[in-house]
Amino acid sequence: MNGHGATLSGAASAWNRRYSQRLVASFLVLAVILAAVAVQVYRAVGEFVATNHWVTHSLEVKQEITLTLASLHDIEASQRAYIISGKVERLEDYYRDFPRASEHSERLAALVADDPQQAETAARLHDLIQQRIDGINAVLTQYAKGGIEAVRTSLQVARSLEEDHRIDALGKTMLRNEEALLAQREKRMEEKAGLTTLLTTGAVLVCLLILSLALVALLREERRRLISDARVKSANVELTTSLNKSQDLARTLRQLSELGEMLQGCRSIEEATDSLRISLPHLLPGSSGSISLINASKNLLEPIATWGSGIAAESGVFSPNDCWALRRGHVHPASGTLPSFTCRHLHSDSDEGAHGSHCRLCVPMVAQGEMLGVLTVSDDAEISTEVREIAIAASEQISLAMANLRLQETLRTQSLRDALTGLFNRRYLEASFEREIQRAERRQLPLSVLMLDVDHFKRFNDTHGHEAGDTLLAQFGALLARTVRSEDVSCRYGGEEFTILMPEADSEQALQRAEEICSAVRNLDVQHRNLSLGQVTVSIGVATYGEHGKSAEELMRNADNALYLAKNSGRDQAMLAEVLHPKSESKTPLSLASVSRLGSTSKVG
Repeated sequence: MNGHGATLSGAASAWNRRYSQRLVASFLVLAVILAAVAVQVYRAVGEFVATNHWVTHSLEVKQEITLTLASLHDIEASQRAYIISGKVERLEDYYRDFPRASEHSERLAALVADDPQQAETAARLHDLIQQRIDGINAVLTQYAKGGIEAVRTSLQVARSLEEDHRIDALGKTMLRNEEALLAQREKRMEEKAGLTTLLTTGAVLVCLLILSLALVALLREERRRLISDARVKSANVELTTSLNKSQDLARTLRQLSELGEMLQGCRSIEEATDSLRISLPHLLPGSSGSISLINASKNLLEPIATWGSGIAAESGVFSPNDCWALRRGHVHPASGTLPSFTCRHLHSDSDEGAHGSHCRLCVPMVAQGEMLGVLTVSDDAEISTEVREIAIAASEQISLAMANLRLQETLRTQSLRDALTGLFNRRYLEASFEREIQRAERRQLPLSVLMLDVDHFKRFNDTHGHEAGDTLLAQFGALLARTVRSEDVSCRYGGEEFTILMPEADSEQALQRAEEICSAVRNLDVQHRNLSLGQVTVSIGVATYGEHGKSAEELMRNADNALYLAKNSGRDQAMLAEVLHPKSESKTPLSLASVSRLGSTSKVG
């Protein structure tokens, strides 16, 4: 213990000696700095005073130039007033102003004597002013002898204008030169003033800094033990808090990772919605909220998943303009700010001021540069930074998953559509055909199928090119989409062949609709590169479930046979398939005229 105490005592003595040495050195450095700054300030102040003197000198020169020219102008004005009015009283102003021009000119020459260029210009100006005054006196003499007519015919008047121009030019030249000198001197004066201010401010700051360091050094030893104990206790608290935060962070990261894995494994938005309803209450415990996605029309947001029972969970369909996060493209409200506005889709009559806005958070869901929706969180207490970060991270995970699911749905939809015509493709036809046959069988409803083929399509391609053929097919597909009913299924079967499924339409209605399609196609004017491709016609074969078969294969085969029969009969017409008689092998092809006697025709929508 004694050895340990001696060690501590020796360490304290050594520390005291080092402290004393540092304190003395600090005051010596302070004294040196103050002396150096004082010398520099004294020099800077002297230079500033000298520069200020020259600035004042330049201002006096400019004033004297102005007064010289003004005196000459006053003399000329007095002369003109006398000549025009003929009143002798006007000469009093002339004789009063006459000596002033010479006085100002001489004083100007004295002021610019230190500048050779300005001195030379001032001498020339003085000579011209004297010459101009002599000219004015000559004009007055002529006026006294011959009147105003003598003045008008005098050559001195023309010379006076030229002399005035020269005098004004010299005056402006001197003003420009002096203004340039003034600008240089003012700039230097500003520099000197800035240097003086900088040195003074620096000296004060250095003194304050050194004094502060000395004060800190005096108090440091006294506070060292208390600070050391406080640091130990604070370190224990921080270590415990950090450990708890690390555990919470690890748990949150694990939950976010699981949420991302589940969302990536989902195959539809509905499946992802079910996962979010389960995961988000655990990820954001004690809060309520909702996830709303923008619809296809981009004008409404519909909630797809909610949790809890707060305001955020109770919000229904709303407009994108009702949410400030969607308007701004950022989280609302921003971290550490007092929100001035509350999103209208979260408005409640129980809100009091802006305090309630601190308990709500809207996070925009953005993926691949597209705004998908908004994640809304509400809580009874103020939303903490941790909850805000978790909500933002969850929003990023959900946004990516929803963007992928929407892309998958888009690809599935595109796989069922023909890119050129916009109609359904053959795969969708095969899936729909079986479904419609089962429905027709179960409900005892009619079902018809139309096989369509554009007449002489190869001739169009050979004559106008494949690009024109594609234009023809695209416009023909658009015509079918406008002509058929909303419940009909229009498909591109392949090439220039098309198929239409007509649920709840018998053979008579289907044949009537086929004739309407033929008529509409005849009136179709296909333009390609501002050129008409000529008249287009189509041949159609019609088959009805029950009359021409009870399976998709039989109906397609009989409709195709009717199509070829229509082509062989001259094209541009619709033909009904041959009727199958179970107890007879005779088959009778029908056209629209042959079925008109079957009963009254009903209009197909």
